[in-house]
Amino acid sequence: MLLPILSLTAAALLAPQIAPDATAQLAGELAFLRGQVLFLQNQIQQRDEAIAGMKGEMRSVAEAVGGLKDKVSSPISGPFLAGPPPSSDSVGVAKVAVFAPRVEVDASQRHDVVFLKVRRVETGAIRLVGEVELGTDTNGVDLPLDQNGALYLVDWSTSEGYNYSLILRDGASRQAPATVMVKQLQNEGHFILVGYRID
Repeated sequence: MLLPILSLTAAALLAPQIAPDATAQLAGELAFLRGQVLFLQNQIQQRDEAIAGMKGEMRSVAEAVGGLKDKVSSPISGPFLAGPPPSSDSVGVAKVAVFAPRVEVDASQRHDVVFLKVRRVETGAIRLVGEVELGTDTNGVDLPLDQNGALYLVDWSTSEGYNYSLILRDGASRQAPATVMVKQLQNEGHFILVGYRID
C-alpha cells in the first residue's frame, strides 16, 4: 500500500515544475490513499479485537465443560461396585459405596504418622485429588473427595515401627467397609473405594 504513495511523492519531488491542476490531482490522490490506509488499519484493529473476544469466549466454554465433566459420575464406579476385587492385608477394597470416608486407627494402638494420597481413577487417567496426614496424636482423618460417585485410590504409607490396623470408615453409618494391616515389613498399600461427600 505504501509503494504508490512513495512513487507519487518521488515523482512530485523530481518534477521541476508541476502545473497547479496536476498538484491538486496529486494531493487528492494522496488524501485518498491516506484514507485507504486508515480504513485498513481500522479493519485490522477490529479483526484483532474480534479474535481476542472469541479467545475469551472459547476459554469460558472450556472452563464450563471442565466443570461439567467434574460433576458427572465416573463411568467406571458402577462396574467396580458390581464386581470389586478381593481385599488383602495391604489393600483394603470397599465393596459398597462409602459416604464421607475417613481413615482411622484403633484408639488403643500407638502409631506412626500415616501419609495418605487420594487419587481419582478415570477411564484414561488417574488424577491427584489431595494429600493428608494421620498424625501420631490423632486417631482419624477425613479423605478429600472432589466428585461424588467416583472411584478413588487412596495410597497409604508410614515408617516402620508399630503394628496396627488402618480402618476405612463410612462417616455416615460409622461402618468399616475395609481394613488393612500395618506391619514391620508392610508399611504401604492402598484403599480402593467409590466415595461420596455428604457436606
